[in-house]
Amino acid sequence: MNRKEEEIKKKLLELETSVLKESPSQLAAEHKSTTLKTSDPQTPATTVKSDLCYFGGLGLIGVGILMLFQHVTVGSGFMFGMLGMGSGGFGLLLIPLMVGIGWMFYDSKSRAGWMITAGSCALIFFAILSSLRMNFPNLTLLNMVMMLLPFAIGGALLLKGMGGPKGVEETLKGEIKQIKKEKDS
Repeated sequence: MNRKEEEIKKKLLELETSVLKESPSQLAAEHKSTTLKTSDPQTPATTVKSDLCYFGGLGLIGVGILMLFQHVTVGSGFMFGMLGMGSGGFGLLLIPLMVGIGWMFYDSKSRAGWMITAGSCALIFFAILSSLRMNFPNLTLLNMVMMLLPFAIGGALLLKGMGGPKGVEETLKGEIKQIKKEKDS
């Protein structure tokens, strides 16, 4: 046993002397940063972007939207005399729609017929949407916080996935440069 201990001490001394002979800069661990270095010295380093954070943030924002939409109830209401249609109906909008469709069948190249038909369809769509009534039920504060929490966490993860504020700034600058190049070309 004594001999093994002496060998161990001898090996430790050899190791210690070899470590002391090496320079301190070789022993120091390299500092690893989260920036990507490019070979071009003019190009600034960019922050690392995480796809997991990006898509996780989008997913959480989607969950927040789903939770918000689950609490909103939608029903049909009545319109307050929109375009002289009375309460709740849009029957008068069918007259220009029929005129426009008739005009289109008479002359399919007539822009006026197409415009009347498209305008009538848009107004009917708007009338249907404006007759909807949306209600948000009473919630406790805890329910409201739990419903809005995915928006906050998802937004933070989305920002982190884009490289933080500097990553977003670099992305926007790149987009602006690309638009200017396309505009100049």
